[in-house]
Amino acid sequence: MIRSFAEVEKAAYEVGPKKASVLRAENREFLLALKEACGRGYIEPILIGNESEIRKIADEIEFDIGSFQLIDENDPQEIADRGVNLVSTGDAQFVFRGHIEGHFLYRALIRSSSNSEINKQVCAVTLIYLPVLPKLIGMTDGGVAIAPDFQSKIKIIRNTVDLFSHLGYDNPRVGVLTAERGLNPELGSVRDAVKIKEASANGELEGCSIEDGLGISDFLFGRDGFLEESDKIDFSLIPDIFLVHNVEFGNIFSKIDSLSAEDYFSGWERHGIITGAGIPTVVPSRADKHHTIVTDIALGVLIAREEEATGNDA
Repeated sequence: MIRSFAEVEKAAYEVGPKKASVLRAENREFLLALKEACGRGYIEPILIGNESEIRKIADEIEFDIGSFQLIDENDPQEIADRGVNLVSTGDAQFVFRGHIEGHFLYRALIRSSSNSEINKQVCAVTLIYLPVLPKLIGMTDGGVAIAPDFQSKIKIIRNTVDLFSHLGYDNPRVGVLTAERGLNPELGSVRDAVKIKEASANGELEGCSIEDGLGISDFLFGRDGFLEESDKIDFSLIPDIFLVHNVEFGNIFSKIDSLSAEDYFSGWERHGIITGAGIPTVVPSRADKHHTIVTDIALGVLIAREEEATGNDA
């Protein structure tokens, strides 16, 4: 069971290198990360983007890319399509988002899944590490599904449970987050949470359990808990996976580390994965620095290894 991103990096060192298609590689921080990841033996990159810019930056940072395949392309959608196709044809093992906007990648992944026999919901999972937790937690979906309905949420849960099984989590626990106002049926988030709980009880969600509760405070303190009792929190009881109602909340939640992190969320670390398309994909933020992006690469290596071992879809 992977409990931290330090363990992810250790595992990547043991199982690498894996071949990855790098989308729009012409960025200093991303190339610095690739240089370090190559030095650690994580990755063999296929660089897709503006060739002259890639070579210029590589020279500036003294990164020898002479042995790597380089595909010269400037159109962002074509870059995303070619990168995804390299994995779908077996010429690469995972997609690594470089300095490219997410919607181009999401479109390419959705197209790829629609052209296959995979019947899943493409979604984003943010993996989060906090030192007080004895594990990683996942938050989904904060990037792809704008306003998923009940059936889409069921698919998102299944995708995320599959991902956590790859990370060694047996029967992960899922908390469904709502705008809690009792069991107010006027709230779509509450209606869906009740239906998800019923679906689990009817055996429609295998390999996981749906936790009681509707909001963050329920999962932290219990339904009758109060903030002043926070020193009694059993962090091991916090769900492994949090399902959010829509993309707005998920996007804000996943980026909370940028808001006074040292004061309120010291040690918070996050990394993103796209699941449901059958294409292992890691999505570092375009604002991340290279030392953080290296961990994203390690995560891609680990997920690609698990996909090879199990033959399941990411």
